[in-house]
Amino acid sequence: MKNSKVDIQKILNGIRQDEARNRDFLHLTANEAQMSETARTFLSSKLNERYYFGGGNKNSIVDFGHVTALGIKSVEDLLQSAKEAARKMLGAADVNLNVLSGVHAMMSALLATSEPGDTIMTVPTEYGGHFATVGILQKTGRNQIFLDFDYKNLCFDVAKIAEKVKKFNVKVIYLDVSYYLNPHNLRELRQAIGPEVIIIYDASHTMGLIMGQQFQNPFLEGADIITANTHKTLPGPHKGMIVFKDKFLADKANAIIDGCLYSSPHMIHLVPLAMTLLELKAFGCEYARQVIANSNALAEAFVGLRYEVRKANTGRYSENHQVHVYIDTMGNYMDLYKKLVKNNISTNFEGAELTEHRWYIRFGTQEVTRRGMKEADMSTVTSLVDRALKGENVQDQVKVFNQRFNKIHYSFDKS
Repeated sequence: MKNSKVDIQKILNGIRQDEARNRDFLHLTANEAQMSETARTFLSSKLNERYYFGGGNKNSIVDFGHVTALGIKSVEDLLQSAKEAARKMLGAADVNLNVLSGVHAMMSALLATSEPGDTIMTVPTEYGGHFATVGILQKTGRNQIFLDFDYKNLCFDVAKIAEKVKKFNVKVIYLDVSYYLNPHNLRELRQAIGPEVIIIYDASHTMGLIMGQQFQNPFLEGADIITANTHKTLPGPHKGMIVFKDKFLADKANAIIDGCLYSSPHMIHLVPLAMTLLELKAFGCEYARQVIANSNALAEAFVGLRYEVRKANTGRYSENHQVHVYIDTMGNYMDLYKKLVKNNISTNFEGAELTEHRWYIRFGTQEVTRRGMKEADMSTVTSLVDRALKGENVQDQVKVFNQRFNKIHYSFDKS
C-alpha cells in the first residue's frame, strides 16, 4: 500500500501562494467584492465554532422546548441593528438573513411562495438567467416557463409576458438577470400583469446600489420580494438574504424558510454581513454614486481607445457597476482572457443572447471603487487592460498600480 500521508505544509504553502497572487491581481469582475477589515475581523473568532440560536433570555439561555442552547446577546443586538438598517434602506417590512447564499435565497423564496404544480416564470439562461433556477424548479415539481426579453431595448417585453401570465396561470415571476446595465422596466411589468402575481426581484448584482439609493427600488415599482447574494455591490461575505415588502407575506414565507429550509445561519458569515449592512447605512449613498461614476468613466476611456462599448437604454454606458466592452473582433476570447490573467488582471468574459452572441468583457467597478479608485483612475485601468489585450507585458505596472489602493473605503475601518 502506498504511503497516503498528506503533506500539510505543502498544502498550506500553496494556499499562501494563492493568497499572495490574489493580492497582486487587479480584480475587475462584476461578481466579487472586498469586505472591510472591520467586517473581516470576526472571521477568526472562536464564536464561529458555536451555533447561533438567538440572544436568549436575561441569562443568555435559548429554550425552544425541544432544545435548549446558549444564547449570544451581542450577536443578536448587532443583527437587530443591521436588519433595521436594511429595512429602512429598502423600505421593507422584514429581512431574513438566515439563508446561506444567493441560490439558497432563490430556492427558499420560490419554495415559500409556491406549491408543487404551480407555474413560475423565470429569465432564460441566454438572457442572463441563473443556471440553477431550471434545476431547482424541476426537482421541486414546479412548472417553469420563460419570460420574454427585448435585448435590443434592454427591457422585458411586458405585452408578451402578460399574455403568458394569463394563459399559463403564472403564480410567481422570478427576475434573475445577471447581465444588465440599467434598471428593469418593473413598474410597467407590474401594471401589465396586475396585482396578484408575486414578483421576486433578484438583486444579487445591485443590492448595494439599491441600498445606496442610486438604483431602482424594486418595492416602489412593483416587486413583492427581493432576494440576493451578499458579495457583489453589497460588499459582504458569501451569504444570502431575502427581503419582504409586505408583513403578511413575510410571516408566511419566514415560517416555511425558518421552519425547514435551513438549520444554522452560519454565524461565521452572519456577523460580517450585519457589519457590512451597517457600513452601507453610513456610507452607501457615497459608495453607490462613485461606483456608477466609475463605470461610466471606465466606459468612456475604452471608447477613447476605439473600443465598442454597449450602452444602457438610458443613453449612458451604465447605471450600475457593470461595463460591457466588446472584444469579438480581437481574436479568440480565451486567448484574450489568458493575456489578461498573465498580466494579473481578472475580469469576466461573456457571450450571450443579449449581445447577439458577441463576446464581451463584463467589467465590474464595485471592488476597485471600495478600494478608493475614482474616475481619473479608470483611465489607468483601461490603458493597462488595452495594452495587455494587445500583447504587452504590463504585469509589473499592474502590481505597482494595485499597491496604491490597499485600504477599504466607505467602511468603519480606521484611516
